[in-house]
Amino acid sequence: MTSATAITVKLLAVVLLVAANGFFVAAEFALVGVRSSRIETLVAQGSRSAKRLMELLQNLNAYLSACQLGITLASLALGWIGEPAVAALLAQPLSGLSETLRHGIAFAIAFSIITSLHIVIGEQAPKLMGLAMAERVALAVALPMQLFYRIFSLPIRALDWASARAVGLVGIKATAEHASTYTEEELRKLIDISRESGHLRAEERRLIHRVFEFSDTVVREAMVPRTEMAAIPNTCNLEQITKAFDQHRYSRLPVYRESFDDVCGFIHSKDVMPYLLHPEKFKLEDVLQPPLYVVDTARLEHVLRQMQQAKMHFGFVVDEHGGLEGIITLEDLLEEIVGDISDEHDEEVNEQITEIDKHTFVLDGGLAVRDLNRRLKLSVPESEGYTTIGGFLMTEAGHVLKPGEVVQHDGLVFKVERVEKRRVMRVKLEIQQTDGEGEIEDELDRARSSTGNTGLAR
Repeated sequence: MTSATAITVKLLAVVLLVAANGFFVAAEFALVGVRSSRIETLVAQGSRSAKRLMELLQNLNAYLSACQLGITLASLALGWIGEPAVAALLAQPLSGLSETLRHGIAFAIAFSIITSLHIVIGEQAPKLMGLAMAERVALAVALPMQLFYRIFSLPIRALDWASARAVGLVGIKATAEHASTYTEEELRKLIDISRESGHLRAEERRLIHRVFEFSDTVVREAMVPRTEMAAIPNTCNLEQITKAFDQHRYSRLPVYRESFDDVCGFIHSKDVMPYLLHPEKFKLEDVLQPPLYVVDTARLEHVLRQMQQAKMHFGFVVDEHGGLEGIITLEDLLEEIVGDISDEHDEEVNEQITEIDKHTFVLDGGLAVRDLNRRLKLSVPESEGYTTIGGFLMTEAGHVLKPGEVVQHDGLVFKVERVEKRRVMRVKLEIQQTDGEGEIEDELDRARSSTGNTGLAR
């Protein structure tokens, strides 16, 4: 073999070794980065390559050791063959120099070229490819990795065993599990990243975030407070009950004895309707449904489970002393996840917000803070210490408010217009424009389509 032929063969070997190094690097990062849940789905769809890849993921440590063995062998061979081959190419151009100087320059240039090829093409580029296209790369390398593992199974098993013992010395237990566990905050960030990359729609992102918030929300934040309840005494006759349903426009009405703290259940309008043709047969006891009690500090997820077990859509919220705090419905629970559902509560919220102009609204003091935030896209603080706008303003001011007093918060100006028996009844809200708030117009336009101009609830 001539000198030129030998150099050519060595240069081809350099290219193959760099490619081999890149293959094992891409395989390693792809196997670590691919989602096993996605591969399981492909297996269920009958994909043969996915089934092969699943075998690798179930023995991940061994195949990662195989990748490391391949990377190490390719790197050592590249250093052994590559530097002399490139240095030989430089022999003729540097022939006029002394042997020592020629060898030093050739070595430096050869080392730089081989190192650059190794890092860029053999390491960085394959790593980025393995991370960016983990699924495609993992499916592509599954078969070659299986063949490589079978050929070098003995040294790979030895390396795998030695690695497990090495980490065991520092108290770490080697595991072949592929999946990682994530905290809620990490999952939220992953969801946001998926939205930014276009894998999730904005509505899907919002629903997922609401599911996380649902488990952290307590009943008193979502309930209809006692002061906003519509109820009837147990002495009402059919005519009075019918008028109450017509007046309040609810499908269910609580029934109480002496006071709200002594409820005996609730009635549903559909149970009353059959008696309209035969009023003489009506008895309240026949349509009265037993009460379901929930504590005001209970998490919504627990209340939902309680309603499912009781097969009821309506619950009475009580405090630690047994006093009635308000009511909670299945609709209220669902709204915490999917947003506002157009129903009687939705209409009530509409009546509690009156638009004066684009930046001015008149609010009912009993309007829930969460409803205001959702309708007008604001961020008024919510707290377990209050649920309504009136409660928020009292907390901010630190005293019982009087008509004409103004409370400011983060660009929002609340002016108290009416107070009855120390209770804030009506508030004027002005949203002040600041620099960088160009998007507020669009938000308010969307909010107006929900609120309308229907007046205040009385």
